[in-house]
Amino acid sequence: MDRRRLKFLLLGGGVLLAMGFLVWAGLGREGGLAYFVTVSEFRKQHTATSAGVRVNGKVADGSIRRLPSGQDVSFVMTDGQTTLPVSYHGIIPDTFVEGADVVVKGSLDAQSGTFHADELLAKCPSKYEAAAKEGQKPPHGDAPPGHAPNES
Repeated sequence: MDRRRLKFLLLGGGVLLAMGFLVWAGLGREGGLAYFVTVSEFRKQHTATSAGVRVNGKVADGSIRRLPSGQDVSFVMTDGQTTLPVSYHGIIPDTFVEGADVVVKGSLDAQSGTFHADELLAKCPSKYEAAAKEGQKPPHGDAPPGHAPNES
């Protein structure tokens, strides 16, 4: 076998091994390829030993409690069927408001039943999209794409 063919086979074998590892890493972990689970799925499937779980839901109206530190918040998230109390310490996104879609990553405290989040991601409220579709100025004075700021 010549050196050129040997290099080709070794390179091909390396690529196959890398692809196999990526498939194993993606499917072999708890949750597989799912980016997040809903609140109901979390309540059915996960236990207090589940760490690093991402849960998706909406912030329940009237549930946000901010502590004076400015970096601590507790709230209840829901998927319309089930609720989950959440506590978070860290930088709170500006888009975190009642009714916002959120994804939290963390673990469940079995004693209190509270989900302790290490990460809090808040999606932009739909009012931004609705204002842009109607040609209105979005909340907070943000300009829609392609328009100058503070345009009347």
